[in-house]
Amino acid sequence: MVLFAEIVAAGSFSAAAARLGLSNASVSREVARLERRLGAQLLRRTTRKMSLTEVGEAFYERCQRVVDEAEQAASSVGESLAEPRGEIRVAAPMSFGQRQIAPRLPAFLARFAQVRLHVELTDRIVDLVSERFDLAVRITNRLTDTSFVQRRLCPIRFVACAAPSYLAAHGVPRGIEDLAQHNCLNPTGAPWRGILRGHVVPGRQRGLDGNLTVDSADGVHRVALLGHGIACLPTFVAGEDLRAGRLVPVLPRQLSLVVSAFALHPHSRHPSAKVRALIDYLADAFGPKPEWDARRDGPGGGSLA
Repeated sequence: MVLFAEIVAAGSFSAAAARLGLSNASVSREVARLERRLGAQLLRRTTRKMSLTEVGEAFYERCQRVVDEAEQAASSVGESLAEPRGEIRVAAPMSFGQRQIAPRLPAFLARFAQVRLHVELTDRIVDLVSERFDLAVRITNRLTDTSFVQRRLCPIRFVACAAPSYLAAHGVPRGIEDLAQHNCLNPTGAPWRGILRGHVVPGRQRGLDGNLTVDSADGVHRVALLGHGIACLPTFVAGEDLRAGRLVPVLPRQLSLVVSAFALHPHSRHPSAKVRALIDYLADAFGPKPEWDARRDGPGGGSLA
């Protein structure tokens, strides 16, 4: 099939033989053998020109697809063996990017010295194609957009929590219905909706909106530490304070939410070595049991897993 495709592309037996380093006779024998096996004439040959039969045209189209795929496969092998190099443009959520991605990037760059990173930390949903991002990290319960290749990096757990001072002043909720009497702090995006899925809070048809909304999990975290209300926070933000007792879980058996961090990149048969290297690195660095959920020994230490 490769030989046949080369003959058609070259326009003659002699040109194809020269390209492939074969004799004219051997090329002619191979074509004759192929036609006998298929039981059909593929080429019309005269002393002056060569042309495809109708069957030959259809066969050539399929041969060319096979050749193209083989070349792409060979290219992918070379790409996989190549040293990652060049700039990677990455978009990631603000708090997760600041706390968990950015601190791990120097080690990645030390391993791959030919790579440069441009990271934009934002909680908006970027358009990877029009904004020319190579990779985006998103936190969600599931991704329904099939226009991008996606890989799960790690689980992300949310917990409802509050400072001991807030609970001492306002009481500890004993059930979901008690949340209606509390100041429930909200980051933009309202993870309360996710953690309360399936639960009804009497008297709060509009949800659990408190008197303060902040546009980042870090902002809500700081307010919660001051004793201003109950927050719904990811453990990659609140984990250390939960272990140390500066924050206390609220209704932990009823209020739990686990979503995921995903890496997305535009569809391509063979993603570049640099993008693949970064995705692999982040997936290995976080793992199925991220360190921010791991047990820590010492005063107030405990497992968040």
